[in-house]
Amino acid sequence: MLQWLKKSLATALGDKKDIVKNWKIIKQLNDKANVELNGKCSELLKDNFQGILSIVYGPIFSDYDIWLDFGTLLGMYRDKGLIKHDIDMDFGIIIEDYSDFQEKEKELLANGFKRTRELYYDNKLMEISYDYNGLNVDFILYDREEGYVKSVVVAYLLDAFNRPCRCEAREYKVKFDGLKDDDFKGIKVRMPVNTHEYLESLYEKDFLVPNEAYNWRKNPIYKEIDRNLAKVKLLK
Repeated sequence: MLQWLKKSLATALGDKKDIVKNWKIIKQLNDKANVELNGKCSELLKDNFQGILSIVYGPIFSDYDIWLDFGTLLGMYRDKGLIKHDIDMDFGIIIEDYSDFQEKEKELLANGFKRTRELYYDNKLMEISYDYNGLNVDFILYDREEGYVKSVVVAYLLDAFNRPCRCEAREYKVKFDGLKDDDFKGIKVRMPVNTHEYLESLYEKDFLVPNEAYNWRKNPIYKEIDRNLAKVKLLK
């Protein structure tokens, strides 16, 4: 209920949202809604973390470049596991043959994953989201470019009817020296060879210091591009 009220208010206020959200009563409502939602998601992450790693790094995608990304990579590198306030899982992937990926994905779906969202930029697929036992799992699609990988973040809000609104798009490029194997409680996972440099690009130089208030939009690596070419497709 609190989440519905939060989305309804954001939609109704439009561009005035950023002013009104600082009102004391609105801030209290917003904080309570976030705590309610994030607490549930954090528990789901704890319960499903190892199971998801076992599936993703099982035989399904053994011939794919797929690595821990964003908060999942940060937690593994800095905290040797989960970030305590994280609420989902992120994997980077390079898909050279989408038809082949769709065939492999059938096995992923047979193991309890359900595709829930697709994010596009200029009609190109940038991210696929899945539900696994109630937890959100994101596959971020990258292209290679002369020692880098690049992608586009498509961000948006949901209105009171769960329809995407207020989309934005930001492209980014990260130095990428290939992948290496690592181990998490007996599960072989993969991460960038240059993990420290990679995370420093995504989260800036002080990324080793936990910061729950990190604002990714202020990081110059994310360059704003035409939002009108962004598209969100919700599948559930």
